[in-house]
Amino acid sequence: MNKIKDFFKAHKGAFKLAVVILVIFSLVAFRYLVGVAKGILMGNAMQQAMIPKVTLTTIGEADVLETYEAPGRVQAQYSVDLIARVSGYLQKKHFKEGDFVKKGQVLFTIEQQQYQNALTQALGNLKSAEAQVRKAEVDFNRAQELVEKDFISKATYDDRLAQRDIARASVQSAKASVDDARRNLSYTKITAPSDGRIGAMYITEGNYVTAQSGALAHIASINPVYVTYSLDSKQFNSLRGENVISKNGKPFEVELELPNGVMYDKKGIQDFYDNEISESTGTISLRATFDNPNGILIPGDFVKVKVLSNTTKTKTVVPQDAVLQDPSGRYVYTIENNKAKLTRIEVSGQHEGNWIVKSGLKKGNKVVKEGALKLTDGVKVKVLSEAEYKTEEAKENKDNK
Repeated sequence: MNKIKDFFKAHKGAFKLAVVILVIFSLVAFRYLVGVAKGILMGNAMQQAMIPKVTLTTIGEADVLETYEAPGRVQAQYSVDLIARVSGYLQKKHFKEGDFVKKGQVLFTIEQQQYQNALTQALGNLKSAEAQVRKAEVDFNRAQELVEKDFISKATYDDRLAQRDIARASVQSAKASVDDARRNLSYTKITAPSDGRIGAMYITEGNYVTAQSGALAHIASINPVYVTYSLDSKQFNSLRGENVISKNGKPFEVELELPNGVMYDKKGIQDFYDNEISESTGTISLRATFDNPNGILIPGDFVKVKVLSNTTKTKTVVPQDAVLQDPSGRYVYTIENNKAKLTRIEVSGQHEGNWIVKSGLKKGNKVVKEGALKLTDGVKVKVLSEAEYKTEEAKENKDNK
């Protein structure tokens, strides 16, 4: 026992040093562990903060007017070739190729001098004929007085009457010549027969043109425009039961899908159908008229026509703000095991702010409505209510300022 006491006395300083070292080591280890714990907690917090937050909406159904789809083609109401009606050198054009021109606007001028000379000559001939008729009227009136007093023969009277009638006929002929000369002179200015867009010149200034030279340029009207399409006999007969052209006394409305898949923002009116069904194709031609104030519909372009019938049908719909689009088509995000799943869909039209679902979704499915732009396929998400989502968004926006 004494030996042990002597040993501790002998190494008292060493023991004190070891205790101090142990304490220091414990403090360092504790601080390190605290830092690690904080790092883990902060990492978890950051990881949680980085998880995209979304809200969900449930896919439902709606009663949608039945539609009949068909390929269609845009046509100008007026499609006109500008042709010279008199011969002469094409002196000047008064437009820029591709311009929008107004009805009555002067577009070309053909040399006018020969036609102006012809009009001047015709006017001179008219004045001469009018002078002749005045003289013939005076001679006839005098002869009428003299024949009544037997101062001249009946033959002389008849001759003066004939001269008066010939002079009157000469005036009518001269007037016709003046009208013809004026008409030819007016043809030296070629004007737009309708509003529309003018294309490229086919014959340039300086060329000698005649009525046989062909078109100088072409004008196509752009507002409104026609869209022509065909329906098979079954579809047509379904519409015919609804009065074909109108429903409840109102014309059928027609929607258009443009070549890029975007729906045209104006509806057209179906205003014509042909008088027979084609024996070779079993289809009948129809036409709708569309307002086109911005020139989006270009004559000759192909579009998809959707005729809205009078019959409703229950169809699956999805809110448009839940649908995204990429080069491969439209898609939504559904949620499986708290992870986003990219789901491709096909649509067949619009209805009151929704896309009509053709395939890919069914009633009762839940899809991401808000927050979809932050998602990628397979990413983990945090589902919030709309109120919670708005609160989180407001907080994030405040933190980012």
